Amino acid sequence: MKIKNYPYRSHLRRVLNKHVTTRDVKSFLKEKGILVHAFRKEDLSRIGADYYYSMANIVDLKEKIDSPTNYKKTSRINIPTNQVDELKSTLTSLTGQKLDNDEDTRVTVLSNPDGTWMFEIDYTEYKPSLINLLDVTNRKITVNVNEQGESTSLDFSLLTPHDYKKVTEVIKQVHKNSDDFSFNFSEISLSNLTKKKRISLFDNFFNYKHESWSLVEITKLKVKRDKNDEEETDISKDQLAGINSALLDGKNLIENNFVKSTLKNGFYFSMATMKFENQSTPEFIELVIDFKSRPERCETNIVSSGFYEEDGLGIRTIKNLFDTETQNNITFNFKNTLYQIYVELLNSEDVPEEPEINISAEEIELLNEEIQSNKNEAAIAVNNNIHLESNKKEQ
Repeated sequence: MKIKNYPYRSHLRRVLNKHVTTRDVKSFLKEKGILVHAFRKEDLSRIGADYYYSMANIVDLKEKIDSPTNYKKTSRINIPTNQVDELKSTLTSLTGQKLDNDEDTRVTVLSNPDGTWMFEIDYTEYKPSLINLLDVTNRKITVNVNEQGESTSLDFSLLTPHDYKKVTEVIKQVHKNSDDFSFNFSEISLSNLTKKKRISLFDNFFNYKHESWSLVEITKLKVKRDKNDEEETDISKDQLAGINSALLDGKNLIENNFVKSTLKNGFYFSMATMKFENQSTPEFIELVIDFKSRPERCETNIVSSGFYEEDGLGIRTIKNLFDTETQNNITFNFKNTLYQIYVELLNSEDVPEEPEINISAEEIELLNEEIQSNKNEAAIAVNNNIHLESNKKEQ
């Protein structure tokens, strides 16, 4: 790891606040002889950034950013199980070779004691990272090969978006080295689904009976326009409250008025953050399923975790960062569920979608006037009926 430029204080403050755990910040400061009495992450980062650090200190801080105890983003690529042996053979033939001249990419196939296997991708990244000073970083991606019936998943963690690009580059090299064999790699892709099925993918996941976890709340949703591929937009709190209400009441989410208008106007869900509670322990997690573009990929990760603790004042929430293995086990099962739902939707019959409806402000105003006029006419009719009934009784 080499250093090109010394970071600005504001950059250090942002890194300490956003990208390093509270425990690691305190440990980093303590190792430098700095004792800070503060409870909030913002205070720790503000005070910590006021000190001078050597280049060696900055490298140490960068290593804490990449610590295996941080929350990890994960992704997955699938392949038919009957092609796994050929995949292993091809990757083994690539072992020891330099796959490119720019980033010194190399592949190594490793076997586990239980008979399973994985492969590692080592490469050198020449790009500044979270601290604006790292010119060269040696990276390693571990891809676990998990056979599950007819389909096998290649699961890996992402420290940077470039990691995903590197995995796809290796897969391209696999294709290139196997001219006489056609691999069928696949991923969960929203572009393969209609707009209604894209929302159904999330809806079915929300309503799925997960083995150990119960969905208690959707904390964030994003929508994206289908045709123009515009930037994602967060759903407002009021709209999110309506979706949560429909979901927890067991209603069909697609029948929700906001979701209907989302479909009609060419939008679909692209990301969801969900809070789950463990059915047998006081633990909780916040899980994110996020469909990225450029390149298109699905990322699944935990962004918050912890447990509930009861004291004299009631129940309080304790944040607790799960270790990497626990995170991987949890996200692995959720990714299995998402892929199962995706395949079912992909193979199901398409239901004709309702045409897009764009209503102008003038049309909305006329529509409101018509509705109000109908209400007035109905009220007059009711009053007339009441008078008629009253007259009949008097006679």
